[in-house]
Amino acid sequence: MVIVGASYSGMAAASQLPGRKLLVLEQHDNVVAKHRGGLGFLLPIGDRIDVRGENLYSKTLDLFIEGGLRQRFSRLQLRGQRERIDFQLRRPLLLLNEGRLKGALLDRIREKGAEVRVGAAVREVDTDGREARIRTEEEHQARVLIGADGVNSMVVRSMALRREKIGVLFQREVELDRLDVPAETLLVQIDDYRNLFCAFSLGEKYLASVIQIVGPREVPGDLEERLIDKTERLGAGRPLAARSAIVRLYEPLGISSRDNIVMTGDALATYGLASVSGAISMGAMAGSAVNRLLAGSHYALPEYHDNWRKATSQGWLQKMRWLSPLLSRLNARRVDRLVRAMRGSPNGISAPDNLLWRLPAILVRLLV
Repeated sequence: MVIVGASYSGMAAASQLPGRKLLVLEQHDNVVAKHRGGLGFLLPIGDRIDVRGENLYSKTLDLFIEGGLRQRFSRLQLRGQRERIDFQLRRPLLLLNEGRLKGALLDRIREKGAEVRVGAAVREVDTDGREARIRTEEEHQARVLIGADGVNSMVVRSMALRREKIGVLFQREVELDRLDVPAETLLVQIDDYRNLFCAFSLGEKYLASVIQIVGPREVPGDLEERLIDKTERLGAGRPLAARSAIVRLYEPLGISSRDNIVMTGDALATYGLASVSGAISMGAMAGSAVNRLLAGSHYALPEYHDNWRKATSQGWLQKMRWLSPLLSRLNARRVDRLVRAMRGSPNGISAPDNLLWRLPAILVRLLV
């Protein structure tokens, strides 16, 4: 077995293959320090991850992640240009310590006998359906190959599978020693449907991030300037560190496997984005399917193809695309109207406990 990509899904797949001769190839020099193009929120999609104090437990992988919880948010503050509204969350929103989670996954697969090679960028993949050949600086051969190498997957390209590129997500974030954001509060400011600003506290420091989504051939604005402007309005202190990320957004693939090649994780996900828990769920399913395939099952890969979409809520995410024409009309003025409607108005729109589920109806009323 060869797995391309020591991602969440790649390591989750490797954990399901004990006793197999297994090689994991990772192009970066450090698995744990890899930075995802997201903030690391634990969303209720895919694998069930339980919270135990400051620790996490993955039922699918039977994996205990010590110190895996980075922060809890009990309040959400939504801002427009001039308006804002605060929500007390029934269930806290959780922020992962991604380094701890990756470290726990890495330890698990090494315990099960997997070899992990870093700095091994895959240059070419070839297969005749019975044997896969993977070329880095040297050539590797395997009975089965799992592609867990992200949206710009070399494995997907080797299969000549094409999908439409629908946009690019740019992110710029900075750590600060001071910011005017209450404890346990996630601040989200929406300028329009393409531009978001998030800020929150992390113990003695603060994290602020701007996210911009542009079309496949568009050029992003100055994210650094926007980030400085937003943070200065919140009384920004001294910057401690800064990071950037770029995520290419593609239509999801319609196929998850072919012959002796299996895809998983971000390589399959809608818009090229998988939640952490969704990626783990997909990876575990892929690893289990490959284990059955190597044991002689002819149904393992068809069943994986049928089930991965359901397990990670991809069908539901795709159905939400009907909101796209409405969301594209959001601007600063309409966001303020939306916030006023959420907060309550003489017209009778109030902010009940299940407000987030009523958000589509509110959007229709405000934007159509």
